[in-house]
Amino acid sequence: MSARGRAVAALDVGGTSIKSGVVRDGDVELLPGVPSRSAADRDTVIDQLVTASAAAVDAAGDDLVGLAMAVPRPFDLERGIPLLRGLHKFESVYGVELPPILRRRAGVGDHPIHFAGDAEAAGVGEARFGAGAHLQRVLTITLGTGIGACLTDGGEVVTAVGDAVVEDLHERTTPAGRADDVFSVRGLAGSLRIEPAELRTAAGDPAHRAELESFGRRLGTFLAPVLVELDAEAVVVGGGLASLFDLFGPAMAVPARRAALGTRGPLLGVAALAAF
Repeated sequence: MSARGRAVAALDVGGTSIKSGVVRDGDVELLPGVPSRSAADRDTVIDQLVTASAAAVDAAGDDLVGLAMAVPRPFDLERGIPLLRGLHKFESVYGVELPPILRRRAGVGDHPIHFAGDAEAAGVGEARFGAGAHLQRVLTITLGTGIGACLTDGGEVVTAVGDAVVEDLHERTTPAGRADDVFSVRGLAGSLRIEPAELRTAAGDPAHRAELESFGRRLGTFLAPVLVELDAEAVVVGGGLASLFDLFGPAMAVPARRAALGTRGPLLGVAALAAF
């Protein structure tokens, strides 16, 4: 191992993009992200995961201590098996045991492989190193292809409060439908009557300002009782829609802040959760 210290090859695997990098001494060396072909056939999806993992492993070099991967749920985290169905992503690799493939094809070898939920990775990253670092109890949500949620207390994941399972937030109902369908890229695009690919460009159009503020109000109304139920001080908003936070965040009317770490957050978080 070199003088630069222990290195974790880290991936954040999303429905629209795969981010990767090397986490070393609390910092991230980001590698170029790639669009995620998550709806493609089995071989294409596996090839993408192998290629991204191999790049991170190679960048870690002799300092490599393991591979840590943030993944969308449902997922068998212990065995490294995707279990997604009906979510329009990664269905072609349902039931595929990934670790043997990554060891053989991505150069991981005998190093440990750790999987964590993407929402938990983002939440731990922001709670320990980012927007929630000075707060005790934080709810981090990720707004992307769906809505993910992670509650942390002192930087440690809290999976449930009473009967409320934090990661099930996406299943809750709202007046406009299921939270996962409403508070997501496709939900916001639908309310603007545009295609999801047009969202970032359209968000800058003043004609859409009222609808973006309405999105923020609806999100805040949905989260207000959740914050009370979970005894959280504030919500940190991450994911793809965090880039639009300035347009909808002020209308939320709950203690809210934008995620501070961007793509670095989930990589820092999954490396911390791996604790190699």
